[in-house]
Amino acid sequence: RDHRHYDRDLEEGKFSIAVVVYEKLEQLLIRRPERLSEIELVVADEIELLSDMERGADVEILLTQLLRGGCRVIGLSAVVGHADQLADWMQGEVVTSARRPSELRYGVLYDGVFRYRTYDCAQEGEEALAGGDLDSPEDVLAENIALMAERGEASIVFVKARHEARTVAEGLSHRVDLPAATNAIDSLHALEPTRTRDVLLQTLSQGVAFHCADLAPEERRIVEQAFREGEIKVLVSTSTLAKGINMPAQNVFVAPEKWNYDARLGVPWQAPVPRSEYENMGGRAGRFGAEVPFGRSILIAPTAFDAETFWRRYVEGDREAIEPRLATAPLEDSVLRLVAARTCRTERELFDFFDATLTGRWVWATRLTADEVAIRITAAVNRGEERGMLLKDEDGRLSATPFGNAVAAKGITMATAYDLERWIHESERRAWEPLDLVLACALTEDGRLPSLSLTEREYDHADYIAQLAAATSPCPATQPEVPLYRLRDAVQQPMYEEMRAVKAALLINEWIAEASLRDIEERFHAMAGQILVATDQLSWVIDASAAIAQALGCEDEFVERVVSLAERVQFGLREALLPIATQHDVHLQRGAVLALAASGYDSTERIAAASPSQLSPWLNRADAETLFAWAQRCTPVALDSPRAADSATAPALVIDSGRPGEILLDGQPIALQEKQYRLLCLLAQRPGDCVPYADIYNEIWGNAVVEDNQMAYQKSQLMKAIRKACPTRNQLIKTVPKRGYILNLPPQAVAMTEGRVHSAA
Repeated sequence: RDHRHYDRDLEEGKFSIAVVVYEKLEQLLIRRPERLSEIELVVADEIELLSDMERGADVEILLTQLLRGGCRVIGLSAVVGHADQLADWMQGEVVTSARRPSELRYGVLYDGVFRYRTYDCAQEGEEALAGGDLDSPEDVLAENIALMAERGEASIVFVKARHEARTVAEGLSHRVDLPAATNAIDSLHALEPTRTRDVLLQTLSQGVAFHCADLAPEERRIVEQAFREGEIKVLVSTSTLAKGINMPAQNVFVAPEKWNYDARLGVPWQAPVPRSEYENMGGRAGRFGAEVPFGRSILIAPTAFDAETFWRRYVEGDREAIEPRLATAPLEDSVLRLVAARTCRTERELFDFFDATLTGRWVWATRLTADEVAIRITAAVNRGEERGMLLKDEDGRLSATPFGNAVAAKGITMATAYDLERWIHESERRAWEPLDLVLACALTEDGRLPSLSLTEREYDHADYIAQLAAATSPCPATQPEVPLYRLRDAVQQPMYEEMRAVKAALLINEWIAEASLRDIEERFHAMAGQILVATDQLSWVIDASAAIAQALGCEDEFVERVVSLAERVQFGLREALLPIATQHDVHLQRGAVLALAASGYDSTERIAAASPSQLSPWLNRADAETLFAWAQRCTPVALDSPRAADSATAPALVIDSGRPGEILLDGQPIALQEKQYRLLCLLAQRPGDCVPYADIYNEIWGNAVVEDNQMAYQKSQLMKAIRKACPTRNQLIKTVPKRGYILNLPPQAVAMTEGRVHSAA
């Protein structure tokens, strides 16, 4: 999910094994449907995600595509109930293994006695633990943690909320006497200061840490590594640590309740932890790597009644069966993605597909008639047509419009796309500020940020609307219908979720202005992790806006400005620093890029003119050498420079017809797709001259009829590949509005063999 720079390799099939999140594979099959026939095997980890309220519908659609496409699928789960029913839907078999590397005792602690059942042998027993003379579950937890830590036993405490993870860790750090986690402390000191980092530094001095979404990703990574290495003996975490991360411990304490978020109502609500989730959390105890004779998974009961209830629910209870989520998801989003991926081309094919889903087999087959299902599918198709994302020809065959393809490929909902389309329509030909688009994206369905805290006091007194007005220009005479001006000029206080979106937009505005994380935390009462989640999510929605603008045929300059804003929001930097942040030779933290820039190393040219030793105050030696080498490759050689003698006669652009699909630019090989390669070849035949759109169309497509935006799309993809390899060449191809494209090089800087681009048949 976090490594977007591999997307091109995925699309081009340059992998033998790819590890991706479900959503990335779904989007790959939309952009490149042919990959489905090339994938031999999919191992679907944590297949209980089918029941997830937010992601389950998409996972169900993807698995149905894979299964119907003939791909072999292995589903993995430690906690799924009624696995035989799921295997029947997948037309497979259940293979079970119930043995653990270490025995697990899971049960309930009440009145100083831990009543447990063993996982492998299913034997019941009791063990005397601490806390028999204590009334408060918090005191019982602290007393047992302290005693276990004295014995050298590592413990994880699962709590139900982020703020609890922090406060419980602080409390436990005062109750234990453990060696400081010195390596973790040293690593944290090297990071950009944040409020969560400061609290971690305090708790780590006693060998205690916390892990939750409030931490920045690098902070979480340091905590995870220190716990695995045994430096941290007590870790307090939310349930996010229970999936996908191997964190072996001897003891796990589990809170029996959790918070859920209802996206429809926009409010959180408290509920018992499902047994499957309890198993996932408790399963961290006695895992491979813990090297202990047995592990404990402990629920602390405050009363005898609770002790009996917990025992029946979590020890004797059954695992929950998969609960399909497609039945309650907006069907039009799934319909659009299936049509865009060319999985379904008619309503009949859609009907057959949905009939084969888990929802179709388990839910609709028992609750709806075939006609009722068909009506739902037809309504979803009609909504796609009404919003300009689907087309139906006279024979009833369905296809996605360029707009629809962009929406499906970016993984956003139709509702979000509709809001973004309106903003683009109002904004393409007007002056707009980054805050304008960021706010519009934060108000969309996909841009909502329930993880970003907004207290009642903030809502009533922070006056974010006044800050919004102060940060933007006065309303123009012809006020566009965009969220910025609607909220700025509102007479009444905006709704709660609208105010959260305003807060998100304001903190993003500070982020791209290069304010420090600490300053943003203090000003907006948010934690670093919340801020970085906002930057990641909103950069995705802004990037989707760029794809939509391109599909709608907007001018290149407008599209490129939106693309640049998406990258600025992702990295928190001014546009001039993006080439340094987006290079892939060495991963640079935002703080390192800003420190380099503050010392004058704010461009590839200046880095190339330095030396690795001059860069080493902000980077380790290896990274400094790698960054220096990258800058040397990317910087055009000045005529009077020491390197000029070797490169004075070397052309900047080399196109060899013997190697179609690849060019050399400033010595860098760049792989291009066919139409992008042919476009560059055509422009290279007339460097410095404007090549008319008509000539480009005839040369590349001939008599074929294509969408109006295809030329701009191919040029955009070509420039994307060029910018990735040679950031200083971001003006290599210029657009002459309503006329054509110019290759921005003198003739002597271009070398071509005699091979010419031939017109399409």
